[in-house]
Amino acid sequence: MTENAATLSDETAGAGGDGNKYKKGLETKEKILAEACELFDNLGYANSSIRRLIRNIGKSSSVIYSHFADKEEILFVITHGTGVKVVDLLTKIMADTPNADACLEKMIVEMLLLMEQPRLKMEISIFNNEAHYLSDDRRKLVNEMHLEIVHQFEKAVAGVYQKKGCTAVNKKIAAYNILAAINWVYVWYRDDGPLTLKEISEDVIRFVFHGLD
Repeated sequence: MTENAATLSDETAGAGGDGNKYKKGLETKEKILAEACELFDNLGYANSSIRRLIRNIGKSSSVIYSHFADKEEILFVITHGTGVKVVDLLTKIMADTPNADACLEKMIVEMLLLMEQPRLKMEISIFNNEAHYLSDDRRKLVNEMHLEIVHQFEKAVAGVYQKKGCTAVNKKIAAYNILAAINWVYVWYRDDGPLTLKEISEDVIRFVFHGLD
């Protein structure tokens, strides 16, 4: 059983005895994760502390430690959970969009539109930039999520190539370059900037399919 599954199993076991307590526990855990996202995104994982997190939440240390063993476990829950969300999104798009070109376009658009959700935008930034602080076993699980995202884009690129009957670029290289373009938008995009996410999505898609033509 995975660490997350074990935690969920333990929490669920207590739900039958006291539903309100269980619900309150989930709400507290979510509040801890939300505050941790703010802290890790603003200061970076290395510059954040449990003491600062406790102060921001306004709870005692025992409340946090009743849900998480330490700061690293909080980081793992955020990063691995974010990876699962993104993989699930891409998997659904591929299942629901049989046309190869439309599928790749939708994957690019939906990945960029995730930035419209402030919490998810922070989670993805942490997923991309802070996972290297995890222990080897946990970092391996998060890296598997990164690789699965690449794999989903590889499959989408392969579908486009199959439709065209030609291979312009190695599908793995193409997948990494598409994701690089998306991830850089996460770095420089600002809500009050001159371009909307829709306009950026259209330009990224145009570049992916037509280069500099």
